[in-house]
Amino acid sequence: VTLVAPTTLKKHKVAVCKAVHKPGEFIVTFPQAYHAGFNYGFNVAEAVNFACPDWMSWGTRAVEHYRRFRRIPVFSHDELLVRIALNHPSVENAAWIQTSLR
Repeated sequence: VTLVAPTTLKKHKVAVCKAVHKPGEFIVTFPQAYHAGFNYGFNVAEAVNFACPDWMSWGTRAVEHYRRFRRIPVFSHDELLVRIALNHPSVENAAWIQTSLR
């Protein structure tokens, strides 16, 4: 995990945004977006990773990227696709899963 100072990002013309996350709110981070968090004290936090069906191709690209840099993914993208196919069989799911399994 690498933490990059916002000043460094700005210096290299990268747009930087700040959000204050309040109880009951969600923050959605899009594929390939750099993000980091900071807590100002005592905190009970939870993060949930989810993906809409049209994001599966991003997962495939991430697996290929990790492979090039010899990084181990946090979870198996292939297993995720197989579990979706087994637990939620439908024509709609088959269509987008097929693309990611190629």
